[in-house]
Amino acid sequence: MPILPLKTETRELISLGLDRCMDAVGARSGSVFIFDKNRKELVLQVAKNPEGNHLEGIRFRLGESITGKVALKKKPLLVRDIDKENFLKNVPRYDHYKSKSFLSVPLEALGDLIGVVNITDKPRGLSFDDDDLRMVLNIAKYLGVSLFSLDRYLEKQSKVNEKLAKELKELKAEHANCERLSSFAKLMGGLVHEINNPLDGVIRYVNLSFDNMQQGGAAREYLRHARIGLSRIAKVIRSLLDFSWSLSSSSGDIDINRMIETVLFSFNNQFVSNNVEVKQSLSPNLPKFPNYKLKLVFANIIKNACEAMEHGGELTVYSALSNGNLKITISDTGEGVPKELRDKIFEPFFTTKALGEGSGLGLAICYEIIHRYRGNISVEGEADKGTTFIIELPLKARTQ
Repeated sequence: MPILPLKTETRELISLGLDRCMDAVGARSGSVFIFDKNRKELVLQVAKNPEGNHLEGIRFRLGESITGKVALKKKPLLVRDIDKENFLKNVPRYDHYKSKSFLSVPLEALGDLIGVVNITDKPRGLSFDDDDLRMVLNIAKYLGVSLFSLDRYLEKQSKVNEKLAKELKELKAEHANCERLSSFAKLMGGLVHEINNPLDGVIRYVNLSFDNMQQGGAAREYLRHARIGLSRIAKVIRSLLDFSWSLSSSSGDIDINRMIETVLFSFNNQFVSNNVEVKQSLSPNLPKFPNYKLKLVFANIIKNACEAMEHGGELTVYSALSNGNLKITISDTGEGVPKELRDKIFEPFFTTKALGEGSGLGLAICYEIIHRYRGNISVEGEADKGTTFIIELPLKARTQ
């Protein structure tokens, strides 16, 4: 039985069981004590009598009073007349009882003590007999098993409720986080557009000035350096736009395999020019997932793979279900990633490319998108031995 106080369902079952015992033998008074395992005490939980006296909360130690003795020995007790029982002469009993006859029966389940049922006050002062004891014993047996089963059910249900409450809390936190990210994305997107529009004008006029400048002059050289710097800024702006787009909310579900094939098709020209052979093994009938911009993830990883295989190589794309996840791997035979850099490549603005060739936001975007699925993205491989990106999306992400 659980630690006291009892749950409402348990108390109602005890009250119902006591009613059945009293009705079966025509008793007017009864009580049920429940054993508190922590304190090794019997606690009166339900008491019924014609006067309506509230006696709940009375406690007895094992062996103390009639109830304590029955609980200690786990044996039923039939007393026809308490005055004729020598072993009960000095044992306290309730003064309001009208009858000197009573029944006291242990409640058990699987050999463990649950409590004690006391029945007294038969009409007209009649005494209880062996038939009465058998009837109460039978009801008490089923009551004990029922209380045990109910307690286990409530305990299990409590754990389920705790788990559901935790998941609900996590979902609410995730939803709030998505709302904040979406708001941030809108702010970032607006800011980037405000920068990008005048930047386009600056680049246009610098290019016009450069084209109309005489060859060999110092001013033309200054403009050349300005063009390089502006080109770098434009790349960062485009990456920031992609980043803000990846944070914004989306709707609808996507077919992962179809999206992979679409991205691969968009890189066909680069595969041909770089002499890259593409191999794919995509499991059919994969479940659909929410559209959290996975296309950006595949595009960024494949773009990096092409750049790592500038002089040819092999790109392998694989998808399958594995241990409750959708697993996607994208491998190349390019330069590889040194072990000491693996923990840094998903950090914003970190890049292994030469100055001005990369913004360092591509893999940071990938990490943020996979995180929205509560998934995982990791990298394997060694320098000069190729790179493998492993993406794992939990199937439960489909319902979130």
